Parts: sequence; structure tokens; C-alpha cells
Amino acid sequence: MGLGVFLIANDFTALSVAIPRIESDLHTSLNRAQWVINGYALVFGVLIVTGGRLADMFGRKRMFMIGATIFGAFSLLAGLMPTADLLIACRALMGVGGAIVWPAVLGLTYMILPASKKGLAGGLILGVAGLGNAVGPLLGGWLTDVSTWRLVFFINLPITALAMIVTAREV
Repeated sequence: MGLGVFLIANDFTALSVAIPRIESDLHTSLNRAQWVINGYALVFGVLIVTGGRLADMFGRKRMFMIGATIFGAFSLLAGLMPTADLLIACRALMGVGGAIVWPAVLGLTYMILPASKKGLAGGLILGVAGLGNAVGPLLGGWLTDVSTWRLVFFINLPITALAMIVTAREV
């Protein structure tokens, strides 16, 4: 589940350094390219409470899996998109997946741990989120420099799959 938190947090910042390359590759304006980041953040922020409610209603583990599937599927599609508008749409849909994963992870963590460990768990979750935010620009910049900004999306696939496999087996 920590991998899920890392991915969601990392995706907020990983593309920030790739915007000039996205702008150039997709022949779009800087304002349009910035919506690749803004679309994700906006949808995530608007839907996070709804994601938590869905996790409460339908089960946290189930919603984690659904959210991770949405996030992974639209990561793949985002990496393949030929236009800025399609990329922005995929990023917004990744935000839907993230808004489902994040509260599901919090709920699952607090549900499965004893009361004496809940403070530690909260600190670890927020620490992993902070690490994801910090690593994002470094990873995104490195992948963009050595290959392409599209790799920032493709790298999400094996990490998402691993997070889902471990959560399915261990939670």
C-alpha cells in the first residue's frame, strides 16, 4: 500500500520538469501543457472525499484495487497519447484512480493495525508521500533526459502491479 501512496504523491511532481518537452513534443502551448499537471491535481482534490466514501461503502481493499487499476490503465494510455488534449484527459482520469487509492490506503492501514501503532502508521504514510513528492522531479527529469517524458507514465505500470499483488496477498 505504501507503493500506492508513493505513486500517487510522485505523480503530482514528476512531470513538472518535463513540461517543456511535452510542450515541444505535442506542439502545444505552455498553458495547455501545464494542464497535464493541473488536471490530475484538480480531479484528485475534488474526488478524494468521494473516494473515501466509496471505500467505506464498498470495502477499502476492493476500492484500492479499483483505484489502482484506473491509475495504471490511464498511466499506460497517457504514455501513448499523441495530443495534449488526450494526455490531459488521461491525467484527469489518473486523478480519479488516485482519489480512490489514497483514502483506501489510509482506511486499510488504520483498520488493520492495533491502536498502539496507528500514530507510527500515519507518520509512515505521510513520510512515503513526502518521499514521493521529493523524488518526483528527480525521477521525472532523469527519465525525460535519458529517454522520454512518456517513460514517467510507463514506469507506473510495474509499480502499480506490484502494489496490487502485495496488497491482494498481504491485506
